[in-house]
Amino acid sequence: MDSRHQQQSEHYKIYVKMTKTLALDVNSTDTVDQIKSKIGSIEGIDKSQQALFFAGNHLENDNRIADYDITTNSCVDLYVTDGMQISVSIPSVGKTIKLNVTNSQSVADVKAVIEQKGGVPLGEQILMCAGRQLEDHQMLSQCGLSNGQALHVLVCPTGNLRVLVDIGGRKTINLDVKCWYTVADVKLLIETLEGSPACTQVLSTEIGGDTIVLKDTDTLHSQHVKNNDILTLHMDRTVQFFVRTLEGKTLTMMQNLSDTTKDIMKKIEERLPIKPGIYRLCYRGHAMSLEDPLLKYKVESDTTIHICLIGEVKGKQKG
Repeated sequence: MDSRHQQQSEHYKIYVKMTKTLALDVNSTDTVDQIKSKIGSIEGIDKSQQALFFAGNHLENDNRIADYDITTNSCVDLYVTDGMQISVSIPSVGKTIKLNVTNSQSVADVKAVIEQKGGVPLGEQILMCAGRQLEDHQMLSQCGLSNGQALHVLVCPTGNLRVLVDIGGRKTINLDVKCWYTVADVKLLIETLEGSPACTQVLSTEIGGDTIVLKDTDTLHSQHVKNNDILTLHMDRTVQFFVRTLEGKTLTMMQNLSDTTKDIMKKIEERLPIKPGIYRLCYRGHAMSLEDPLLKYKVESDTTIHICLIGEVKGKQKG
């Protein structure tokens, strides 16, 4: 071990040159980071904005001042920068890295460092701050970042898509999107272009003849949406329909087309003494899956949904 690391702590004074000279009482075992903290408490200069030099050497935060042979009455140079430290989380690879950056750097510069330290190619990074995406051309000074800011990186493929959106059969619009966009992102684009509030939109696609209603959290990639595919926009609305019980009674219900079979069953169980798990709902001969919305089955006003016992339980009931 270096003999300098074995020496006992020796108390002395050094001088830090700024626009004025500041005298600091230090110990030889103090780290550079601790010295910066002392300067910050006296002068109000954030540690991330301090760069200390001695005899032409840049002093690293984790090293002790004795490691640089800084002795009593030594003079250390302080330069105040526009720097800050940020933390970058990369959930897809389970890493969080800390970066020292300056306001004069661009977002693309930061991505280049993330590529070097985190191993994520620059072109596959989406850098997010407080829920908003930072664009490559922006300077950090334009992004409103502060010292200690937490950013996170979404790792995504680079594929561009053009999708067609059928607006209720009235017209079709073209949208240029990325395959990693969520359905919620697409709805916001439609709202911008058409003025239809995203919260009232229901988007579906046809796969193998089936109508698949897209969830807001789905990505276009996860739903196998390809270039020039057609999405259909439905405006969420309320329909009145009937539910025929096992005893032949009829319940009248009002639900949104975006409500799922599970939502309907919950309403039924509030009104009937029927246990969950022993029955299912059928519409026009088709069993309705729990997570599917009414829209998938094209449920129309004044039509009837039937309660049916699940096959195995039905057999026991007959016995």
